[in-house]
Amino acid sequence: MDEALTRDRRAEDGYWFLTWLALAIQLAWLMPWPHSIALGLYALALVSTYAAMLVLPVWLLVRLAAWGVPRIRIPVALLLGGLLELLLLVDRNLWDLYGFHLNGFVWNLLTTRGGIEALGASGSSFVDFALIVLGLIGLQLLFYAMAVFVARRTTFRRPRLRWVLVALLVVSLAERAAYATARFFGDTPVLELAQRVPFYQAAGFNRQVLGWLGVKRPRHAERQTAQLTGRLRYPIAPLKIVRPAQPLNLVWLVAESWRADTLDSRVMPQTHAFAQRASWFKRHYSSGNSTRIGVFGQFYSLPANLWVQVFDARAGSPLVDALLAQDYQMRLFTSARFTYPEFDRTIWVRVRAEQMQETHDGAGWERDRKNVTDLLDFIDRRDPTRPFMTFMFFESPHAKYDFPPESVIEPDYLPEFNYTRLDLERIARDIRGIHKRYVNSVHHLDSQLGRIFAHLEAKGLLENTVVVVTGDHGEEFLEKGRWGHNSTFVEEQLLVPLVLWLPGQAPLAADWRTSHLDLMPTLLPRFGVTNPPSDYGVGQSLFERSADRRLVVGDWDRLGFLGPEYKLVLPFAGDGLNDLQVSGADDQPIADQAGALRAELAQARAQLKQYKRFVRH
Repeated sequence: MDEALTRDRRAEDGYWFLTWLALAIQLAWLMPWPHSIALGLYALALVSTYAAMLVLPVWLLVRLAAWGVPRIRIPVALLLGGLLELLLLVDRNLWDLYGFHLNGFVWNLLTTRGGIEALGASGSSFVDFALIVLGLIGLQLLFYAMAVFVARRTTFRRPRLRWVLVALLVVSLAERAAYATARFFGDTPVLELAQRVPFYQAAGFNRQVLGWLGVKRPRHAERQTAQLTGRLRYPIAPLKIVRPAQPLNLVWLVAESWRADTLDSRVMPQTHAFAQRASWFKRHYSSGNSTRIGVFGQFYSLPANLWVQVFDARAGSPLVDALLAQDYQMRLFTSARFTYPEFDRTIWVRVRAEQMQETHDGAGWERDRKNVTDLLDFIDRRDPTRPFMTFMFFESPHAKYDFPPESVIEPDYLPEFNYTRLDLERIARDIRGIHKRYVNSVHHLDSQLGRIFAHLEAKGLLENTVVVVTGDHGEEFLEKGRWGHNSTFVEEQLLVPLVLWLPGQAPLAADWRTSHLDLMPTLLPRFGVTNPPSDYGVGQSLFERSADRRLVVGDWDRLGFLGPEYKLVLPFAGDGLNDLQVSGADDQPIADQAGALRAELAQARAQLKQYKRFVRH
């Protein structure tokens, strides 16, 4: 019995060793090839200790789950081990494609109603994902079978757990010390290796202790985070509304992942013709590289680091509040979800549920067509004695970029789009075909926007209706090394079209830089709000030119400050130097990075101080 028990324990230990080894290999896959022996040793310590840190909690959880019921230990171990491998595989693909790890954004995507749908995954993607899960569980079974085979045919004596833990602790402390030293002296290769590890916990030396020891830190530009804590104070003063003698209607149209450079006469002939008659802002930046922040900026004129406070306070958009106060008829349409991102608890929090229509059936282009039909029906059936506001969110250009056959203007497109089969190498190989899918989907978007423009004109509504046409964010196709959005603040992920129809306004082709944060300061005065723009935002009128202006953009946990010459990226919180980035305005590396960093940080600090007025401490 003792010998059998010993073999079982050796087999279980062998299983956990193989699971650790597989995780270490996955982590090593994230690393660039080290160019020195010292860097290679650091990478080895990094992947071995972090693989152990991932395995140990799961090992302990298995022990606790099987307490008193030994027979379930192995099934639970196989299940949790497979899940661990899956999480790391997903994280590795996220890093390869988008440059970030599993984080709060991904958790929000998975746990919020409508989040998974927002990915636009196909049925084959879900089938392949299920096969991957089964394959990983099968791999864990193979690990256990191998461990049992070795345990039964050898008398290898397993090392005592205490010595394994001591060895891991020593290697981990050495890795921590190496990272802290690299961070102190600005050794970028070490910092970049650590950045590639999910959930990496940065370490540093205490400045006071080092000062006491006489060690001086090399000169670096001081940094400041973008975190704002406290209760929301928004708007700063209650809205003052004077109802215009002739109220304007409002039609607000937002398209998913719509790049500025697609608004031309070939891809979007109807929208292009409409833009030439309206105010067309040709250097317009979204307020972020994601839907959440891109739409948030449009309706609040606030930076991304205030999203959480707005969400927690359930603070509605000042524009929506002003329209409701003036008894506007309102109907909202989306081909995605109002729950993801959580616009039903922010922008539209005071709008009744029956005024909000979500369409879920069919591909994105089919949902868009139905919603446009219903939007036009709402316009026709409204009470003509009262002003109205309608909003529509289009899904056509969202990956996987679906479109009907009649919208094909780029015939050699990639025929099948499956998320689970995408990695950076395959995307690079197929990027032309993927981009052609996108162009076809945007061409379909144009047909639906054209239906709305034609209907408004046929009904004589352009004489008293403001029309906003824009995108939530851009979409990159490996121009700067990434695909999609939500990863970096490069031009391709930020530049979006903005066409603004204002009744009586002469056509305008604006070549100065503008932002989503400028929409509220431009539009609220036209809808009766007399407050100064500083009461409800940080933007300015779209028609105000400022050559040296710094725009602000954001994502889940960073702010980007876009100056005329440089871009600076700051984290919301933390003090990891990896998160502090500076590049040229064209996204290219710059020679005098330290000098640019100091200059841009000074400007960023000034802007961050302005944001504090919206938080009551």
